[in-house]
Amino acid sequence: MLETLLVALPLLLNPVCSPGADQDGQTTTHRVDAAQLQKVLRDRRLDFPGRIEAISALFRGVPWQVSPLGEGPGTSPDPDPTFRLDAVDCTTLVEQTLALALSVDLSQARKWLQRIRYTDGRVDYLARKHFPMAQWVPGNQRAGFLRDITRQVGGSVVVEARKRLGPEVWHARPPGKPWPLLNDDQVPRGVFSLPVIPLPQARKLVASIPRGSILLVVRADRADMPIRVTHLGLVVGSARGPVLRHAARNLFGRVVDEPLAQFLKRISAYRKWPITGINLQQPLDLRGKEKW
Repeated sequence: MLETLLVALPLLLNPVCSPGADQDGQTTTHRVDAAQLQKVLRDRRLDFPGRIEAISALFRGVPWQVSPLGEGPGTSPDPDPTFRLDAVDCTTLVEQTLALALSVDLSQARKWLQRIRYTDGRVDYLARKHFPMAQWVPGNQRAGFLRDITRQVGGSVVVEARKRLGPEVWHARPPGKPWPLLNDDQVPRGVFSLPVIPLPQARKLVASIPRGSILLVVRADRADMPIRVTHLGLVVGSARGPVLRHAARNLFGRVVDEPLAQFLKRISAYRKWPITGINLQQPLDLRGKEKW
């Protein structure tokens, strides 16, 4: 998904630390422990948000890597593996966690992941849900994986964030970035939108966000950017309150738990490309509803 590209850009105000930096007191690991993962997958005692929390916890410390998943060896233009446990970006952390939460083993998780990442589950670069507002969110809502809960949490303060996409916007994108290799007729066209809780109000609602929710960061509209969503992560519970479990290059270089209040305060300082607010999606439990 395109927002992972923007995470790869410096966040303007914060220094970038190399992977493995331990300034936050959290450690770096090389990959998810397969035995522990299999144990969690078979645990029937956890509710669905609990599965999301337990599975994503196994990714803590896994290194960040830009766009680590592709369509598999021998494919073009992205021969990266279709599934991996040794590297993630912000999007693939969420996608693989959801796929695993729906599964009892890795074989089943691979099948769910195909449906989450691709339209109709067809593993093809052109079928990948590249654009957050135009493809990833609405496509996964239609497929039954997500339900928008932004208004449920934010109430009357919620605003609508819109993005117009088409050839003019696509041509205006900044050069030198790893944008998807798409022709004009392969880029979604139209006006796409997401409900958003403005950042000042979101900072007051941290305790109201359900555990297991997906939090998407929505920035101000820019004519030279084909996206507004630039990051996402999972809201999970902890002894110190709600945290954002996310894969971030900047500051961390790996998957970390960052106190949600701290994260929202930190991003409120961005000035060059300001944050409008957050969108919230609730992952839905589709176990037993497999369609393959």
